[in-house]
Order: sequence, then C-alpha cells, then structure tokens
Amino acid sequence: MLRAVNLSAMQAFWLACVLAGPPVAWAVAAAGFPMPVNDPLRDLVAIAAWSVAEEIVFRGGLQPLLARWFGARGRSWPITPANVATSVVFAALHAWRHGAAVALGVFPASLLYGVARERTGRIAPAALLHVWFNVLLYAASWHLART
Repeated sequence: MLRAVNLSAMQAFWLACVLAGPPVAWAVAAAGFPMPVNDPLRDLVAIAAWSVAEEIVFRGGLQPLLARWFGARGRSWPITPANVATSVVFAALHAWRHGAAVALGVFPASLLYGVARERTGRIAPAALLHVWFNVLLYAASWHLART
C-alpha cells in the first residue's frame, strides 16, 4: 500500500532538481548543444572543477555582493533581484563563449543555483547542483556521440 510522503519545501526543491536533471540534460544534448567528449576521466575532473569555480565566483562572490546592494528589495519573492542579476551575468558570459542559445538555456539553471545558495546560505549546494547537471549533460553527450 502506498502512503503519502510529506516533504518540506526544501526537500521538494532538491528532489525536483535531481529528478528533472536527467531529462533536461538529455534534451539539451539532443537539441544540438552537447558537451565535447574526449577523455572521460579528464573531462569529468575539468567539469567538476569549472562548475565549482563558477559557483565560487558567482554564488559565493557576485550574488552576495548584489544582495547587499539590493538590500531588502525583492526578498519576499521566490527569486531575488540579486539572483536574477547574477544569472544574467552568468548567462551573458556563457553566451560569449557558447552563443545565445546556450545562454538562454543556462539562465534558468543559474536561477536554480542561486535559489540553492539563498535558501541554504552556502555555496556547496549550488556547486553540487551545477556539477550534477554538467555531469548529466556530459553523460548524455557521450551517449549520443556513440549512437
């Protein structure tokens, strides 16, 4: 017999992120935006390192700076102005290297990383989400390159 599971809002957020990651990553790779696949071990180490480094810069540095600048404005909203501004910069920098379509796809993911940062007050959850998605995108890219 099935019984109802009561999840907190934060638990529901994490579960949604974990479950949505694989189909979103697959769709991104299948839509023509895969990651380059060369040497899996080296690639995965680089993916993890870059993901964590980006989160240190954006969610650890820029987002708190913008949160102080914006002050209390917008704190009652689920997505704060500091998160939106950080995500715009994050997406713009991805556009510079990967193009506008990738930037549009990166923007909502960046918002999720920002929510994780704001809800927990720590960088590590945002970094874990970022690594999770990039590893899934790499796995989908690897699979599609071999089929």
